[in-house]
Amino acid sequence: MIPHPKGTLLLVEDDTALQENLAVVFRIAGYDALFAANAQEGFAALGAYQIDLVVLDHQLLGTNGLQFFEVLVFDQQFSHLRDLPVVVFTGVALSEEQKRSYLRFGAKAIIAKGTGFNDLVRIIDREVETYKLIANFDRIAPRRFSLPEYLNHIEKQIILRALIKNPACSQDSIAKELGIPRSTLSRKMGEYQIRLK
Repeated sequence: MIPHPKGTLLLVEDDTALQENLAVVFRIAGYDALFAANAQEGFAALGAYQIDLVVLDHQLLGTNGLQFFEVLVFDQQFSHLRDLPVVVFTGVALSEEQKRSYLRFGAKAIIAKGTGFNDLVRIIDREVETYKLIANFDRIAPRRFSLPEYLNHIEKQIILRALIKNPACSQDSIAKELGIPRSTLSRKMGEYQIRLK
């Protein structure tokens, strides 16, 4: 166990070799990690541990990631986890309908396994930080955390999600999607030190 981990991740993945690789990646990134080889083990871990983010494979033994996610979202026994961030990390090509379903259920990102681990860790860092910030918002004293700071953080997350969702799009089309002028988007990207490649 890491002395002061950034959070605890649950990887629902039936490939044991990948589990071992990700155990190292997550530890280096500063996270404790739990592993589940199937949906039943995943649900048991969610019931027994405080999880900060789920990394979910699409293709699982006996079920698939969408079915797992649907239970997580709609089953009353997991109602306290409805805001838990889920990142889909899959080696199979998903149909457009499957992608839409994951996003409708609230997936924070869909990442192909062949793209390496850097994007996965970057998204996990962002989502765990946001999840903890929102979960602790009511408990933080107003003098330590102001509403404008919180709103700036949320605004930054909205802009980052739009950029990740549409990596090849121009600032004009992203600004249009967000419903803000391009000049405002450019200014905000400068404030948040966001750079497009």
